[in-house]
Amino acid sequence: MNIKYLLRAILFLLPGLLPANGPEPGPGHDNSKADADGPLVLYRGRHILVKSLVYRDSSLTYTSAKYQERSEVNLQCFVQKNHEHFSFRLHDSLQVEPDVYDLPEKMLALSDIEGDFEAFKMMLVGAEVIDDKFNWNYGKGHLVLVGDFFDRGLNVTECLWLIYKLETEALAAGGKVHFILGNHEVLNLQGDTQYMRRKYVENVDLMREEYKHWYDNNSELGRWLRTKNAVEKIGDYVFCHAGISPELANSGISLHDVNVIGRQYLGKPYQDIANSRAKLVFDVQDGIFWYRGAAKSLLTEDQLNTVLNYAGAKRMVIGHTLQNEVTGLYAGRVICIDLFHEENVRQGIMKTLYVENGVPFGLDSRGEKNSIFSIAFNKK
Repeated sequence: MNIKYLLRAILFLLPGLLPANGPEPGPGHDNSKADADGPLVLYRGRHILVKSLVYRDSSLTYTSAKYQERSEVNLQCFVQKNHEHFSFRLHDSLQVEPDVYDLPEKMLALSDIEGDFEAFKMMLVGAEVIDDKFNWNYGKGHLVLVGDFFDRGLNVTECLWLIYKLETEALAAGGKVHFILGNHEVLNLQGDTQYMRRKYVENVDLMREEYKHWYDNNSELGRWLRTKNAVEKIGDYVFCHAGISPELANSGISLHDVNVIGRQYLGKPYQDIANSRAKLVFDVQDGIFWYRGAAKSLLTEDQLNTVLNYAGAKRMVIGHTLQNEVTGLYAGRVICIDLFHEENVRQGIMKTLYVENGVPFGLDSRGEKNSIFSIAFNKK
């Protein structure tokens, strides 16, 4: 097992070594270096500036182009490790996402990809959400991405653009892609890059663009991320990255207001947040991006009932806290889907949550569906 993930596993199994909640250990030895990246889509006055790092004759080359209109911009994203690429266009417009949806017939939920494009593609192709050319193949199904697509991995930009691309294609087919913000999205937009790989430090120089501008309000990905939610309810399932704490459930802040506050303060350093409601939403102990109590089975039955009643849901699906398998806690009312993706890819298989007609299953990248989870529901 990769030492980085082994360390995270030890810290998860022995929570006494660190506080139960709050920041995670940083990355270990990092020998990554500058590589293909982009495109960055940046707004500069009346122009749209597109910057990329691409390989030409085996040399990493910086490219840039200017456009006047969104409709003129045709984009390509290259995944150098796999020697693959996909093409897409800018959305016609960016709209704030709804936070309540009807339950679709089928739904795949995936969390904590952390820039691992190979893992992301493996699961999406295996579940037939996309074809091998990165095209939407899921019809009216929903893909729910439960945060933390930033940091630790080497293909963050590529993962984000694939999600962006699939959104348009899913809507055209009657389906939906949900991208829910996690703590690593929050950290990066706050300017906290402690988990960022060396590749991006070097790419900043080659791209001639400070990292803080990659996702600010004058970038396409930054504007797009600021349309996203911290929590969404789909049928009787509620999805958020880390979990809803009893403190948040008892605060009087509605789920809709959590999302409004999340967007309003996204990118603002936590220490600069003065508003008490916003401080709770972003709190590194009890906030929706950081809370670990449910995943660590620290809730009482009454507290869990309070949380689910607050959300108007029967089940809560979360990432953020590592598990060996898709895990149902509290008789399946809390479902944890943050897995050891890097290690699983090395073993040639990815696993995640699949919901069919409201019933949760485990699904792997070979297309095998389990009628029950491989780890039995804990009774607590």
